[in-house]
Amino acid sequence: MQYKYLFQPIQIGRLELKNRIVMPAIHHAYTPDGFVNPRLVRYYATRAAGGAGLIIVGGCAIDRLGPGPMMISLQDDKFIPGLSELTGAVHAAGAKIAAQLYQSGRYAHSMVIGQQPAAPSAVASRFTGETPREMTREDIAAVIESYAAAADRAKRAGFDAVEVIASAGYLICQFLSPLTNLRTDEYGGSWENRCRFGIEVVRAIKERVGADYPLLVRISGNDFMPGSNTNREAAAFARELEKAGVDCINVTGGWHETRVPQITGELPPGGFSYLAAGVKRAVSIPVIASNRINDPRLAEQLLCMGVADLVNMGRPLIADPDLPRKVQEGREREVRKCIACNQGCMDRVFSMRDVLCAVNGLAGREHELEVRKAQVSKNVLVIGGGPAGMEVAALAAERGHRVTLWEKSHRLGGQVHYATKPPGKADFASLIEYQSHRLQKAGVEVVLNRAATVEDVLAAAPDVVVVATGARPIPAPFPVAEGICVHQANDVLDGVACAGRRVVVVGGGAVGCETAIFLAEQGTISAETLKFLVVHQAEEPAVLQQLLNQSVREVTIVEMLKGIGRDIGLSTRWGVMKQIKRLGIKVLDQSKVVGVSLEGVLIETPEQQVTLPADTVVLALGARSENSLYEGLRGRVQELYLIGDAVKPRKITEAIAEACELGIKL
Repeated sequence: MQYKYLFQPIQIGRLELKNRIVMPAIHHAYTPDGFVNPRLVRYYATRAAGGAGLIIVGGCAIDRLGPGPMMISLQDDKFIPGLSELTGAVHAAGAKIAAQLYQSGRYAHSMVIGQQPAAPSAVASRFTGETPREMTREDIAAVIESYAAAADRAKRAGFDAVEVIASAGYLICQFLSPLTNLRTDEYGGSWENRCRFGIEVVRAIKERVGADYPLLVRISGNDFMPGSNTNREAAAFARELEKAGVDCINVTGGWHETRVPQITGELPPGGFSYLAAGVKRAVSIPVIASNRINDPRLAEQLLCMGVADLVNMGRPLIADPDLPRKVQEGREREVRKCIACNQGCMDRVFSMRDVLCAVNGLAGREHELEVRKAQVSKNVLVIGGGPAGMEVAALAAERGHRVTLWEKSHRLGGQVHYATKPPGKADFASLIEYQSHRLQKAGVEVVLNRAATVEDVLAAAPDVVVVATGARPIPAPFPVAEGICVHQANDVLDGVACAGRRVVVVGGGAVGCETAIFLAEQGTISAETLKFLVVHQAEEPAVLQQLLNQSVREVTIVEMLKGIGRDIGLSTRWGVMKQIKRLGIKVLDQSKVVGVSLEGVLIETPEQQVTLPADTVVLALGARSENSLYEGLRGRVQELYLIGDAVKPRKITEAIAEACELGIKL
């Protein structure tokens, strides 16, 4: 594909960017003391070298009242030397860099800031579970001054621009929204008054750093909070920002408290680009589109249609820092796409851990892991073509080893094939495509339908053997009557087995929950059918709602322990629970399946035994590592390694990180 727009230069105020690709501010938790360190510098310099036009760093705390944990700081001049090192490294690598000025208001955690959070009004936050105190006029003036002072420090540190965060439900959003601004003074009440704080912040920054210093504002294109601001108000606010001297509007989705998914796979690619389009119609300055733009072809299409002037690629540049360069050089198939899993990024941040990446084992570790050519070329045999086996095979071959990969099935990808099937997980398939192409390009000899034995491996006489044989689903630990349909979740997800109308899913972990949703969704209308019915006005809205949310299947999840979905990440679990509720999936926790008969599934609870009628039972009981080959080879080959689920069933993040470390070590 030819990219006429994506790599076209553009001006933001006086700032010229070489292309339209922006890496937005993402909190990485790499700076526990607020100071820039080698890890942060190397991380962003790597993405600058990969070809991004603009990198926005942040959030950067502007004061002691509203920072987040382990956040970069702009609170004091003492942070400027480190920030200068960062800007210098990014500039040397070929990109421009901006600092996002961050103040969280009622989203601040008292345990982080050491005091009660402050906000426009004392309205409790569902995000933190805390109630802030109402800001005084003195507080307001002090925060505005903090914004201006932080912008000045950013300018002195060499940042090409600053961005004010007025999105996601943070402080400026709280002033804008009638839900969180109950004030009766000049900062509350009317729309004009609710805009006042944000506009005063912009004017104070411009006055401090100069009218020609580029200023961006990141806004919520729609709060997605009932009773709060919509895209109409977002466009109106953008107009006022432009009048106040803002040079670019960065449009994202809703608040952290919203019940509308923002960046998970449930959101279709580019699903919130319409919000940017609504804002762009209201202003003449450049507009950036955000959220789930992980495909360069989609990015080009949005720019070509005039939806926006630039595109944010945040998690896509975590997954592959070289994405821009690869695309510009015509190497699209080599792009490692973000799969919207949230495992290594948002799930970790929300549990106050540093950002990694499920598909990129080097992300955030560029300062400690370096891929170099091997000093001695070895014959490496990898057993198993799942994500861990494919990763180590490709990396070892790229470093100069002679690599062969044996896979016992007819296809590469392992468990990832099953992970692509639940709603919102289609992007997982891109990992298989990427790794398969990478193996081919690196010259790995791939042998499918080749089950390995100890004798076969010894006969091949490799210098190195890597066992990545994965794990097997746990079979039913209870008696099953003859003639009853009992299937593993993988077989149902893969289409090998078909479930009936009344289904019991045994196991309430991530696999059980997602399989239950998959089965229930099959009993509703598809997106294509919904669009057809809406376009032709064939059904009333109430009927469409029922067809979307009411499955013809009766699905029940049975879980031994209390609660379900305990192994699902913090940033995605609520969405899974929402889907289970929406689809009417029944949940029986603290319940044990003791047998399956022609009458149904016999369940034992602390109080009683009950029989659930069912024509299909689906097992989601977890998996056991398959490492018998490894045990048989111990002490019989020169170098022997065990990786991935063969060590312990885990998530893709751990498997690929482990494979990456080994691939560099060999």
